[in-house]
Amino acid sequence: MPFRLSFISLFLCCCMPTFATEQDEQLEESPASELALACQPAQSNADGQCDSNPKDASAERLAEIPGPDKGTSTSEEPIVKDKTVLENAPAEPIWGAITLLGNKLPVNSKTTIKWYSGHISGGFDLGTPVVVIHGKEAGPTVCLTAAVHGDEVNGVEIARRVVQNLESEDLKGTLISVPVVNMDGLWRKDRYMSDRRDLNRAFPGDINGSTASRVAYSLFNNIISHCDSLIDLHSGSMYRENITQLRVDLTIPEVAEVAKQFGAVSVLQSIAPSGSLRGSATKAGIPTVVMEVGGPFILNVTLVETAVKSLRSYLSSIDILPRSFFWSSPQPIFYASQWLRSEQGGILVNTVDLGQKVNKGQLLGKISNPVNEQVEILFAPFDAVVLGRAQDQFVSAGYAVYNLGKRSNIKELEQQGEEAKQHVAKQNTQEMGLTIKEQEAGETAETDHL
Repeated sequence: MPFRLSFISLFLCCCMPTFATEQDEQLEESPASELALACQPAQSNADGQCDSNPKDASAERLAEIPGPDKGTSTSEEPIVKDKTVLENAPAEPIWGAITLLGNKLPVNSKTTIKWYSGHISGGFDLGTPVVVIHGKEAGPTVCLTAAVHGDEVNGVEIARRVVQNLESEDLKGTLISVPVVNMDGLWRKDRYMSDRRDLNRAFPGDINGSTASRVAYSLFNNIISHCDSLIDLHSGSMYRENITQLRVDLTIPEVAEVAKQFGAVSVLQSIAPSGSLRGSATKAGIPTVVMEVGGPFILNVTLVETAVKSLRSYLSSIDILPRSFFWSSPQPIFYASQWLRSEQGGILVNTVDLGQKVNKGQLLGKISNPVNEQVEILFAPFDAVVLGRAQDQFVSAGYAVYNLGKRSNIKELEQQGEEAKQHVAKQNTQEMGLTIKEQEAGETAETDHL
């Protein structure tokens, strides 16, 4: 009997067809950036170089994603297991012409088309230029928007410089640039729309809403909806200026992944305001970052050049552009910032520059009251980096003068949040006349119910 079973087993093995397994070919890709992106200011030396790599949760989220294992074996002629599966597999999308704003744009083309928002008298006859570079090869669609606020001219120049020397045959994918969103405000040198509303609080818009809401709706549905990622260019307001920086919500992995591709530009953790283009686009599945550059009305060429290099670094990192950009310093991450406000009105004279590192107690500036001749001296309340400041001008009491990047990590912020939560709970307990034990018992019962 054992001999008969062994013979049958041997016979079946010889007659069965042999199937080979195959791993898909993996291409070894270079990392998107050679920079240590999560360098905290507290871990930087005097030259701004990283002394060590932080290991908190957000830094890990921003860390480079490693490429495929170099030891993976490959084969030039894969063996197909099931011919039926191959025949029924969906065909890869064909890279071809695209349609935007009613215009059909062929592959390997660079075109300027018009966007008619129709929000002012004659607006249907005055089109806003939209530059579209549709590449020779397949790739993602990246959008740039500038001058959502009419007084932010740095973004207009950045958007112009990014596309001016790019040719379609150099691109893999599509680049869409809207250099002036709020054309009405730009001509009037006004931050807001003609209805006195902030366009960046009106997204995603309403076709039957206010003027700002209608413009937001038109932009969002006709242009932004075509994007795979979006960079929204801004500047400081009310005669304040910002160092070139990204405003991003690092708690969203897709947004954090976009933010880490911009070179050594500072990143500030920031939750998108309600109604902002950044928040609405991200919610719609389009990862968006805001790039803040300089102040209103005045063009800062140095900051513009840094921003252009940073944007092209991003385009290169996601393989839209073939060029590579290298930065001499790592990308600093700020998990929080705080505005320092004036206590009295007067003439502000700054003694620190944008991007300067300051220590606790260091002199930031002076405010001289021309009426009573009193002088207010402003000192740094903690070790920080000057991310933004008011320009030398007359300021009133309570004016936001310095935006200071705090040298803290995510664990410290979580601890601060927990302490704030406990403080609020204690206040509620006192107001309700409950003891701590009674409150804890109530919270436990509520948790069990859920």
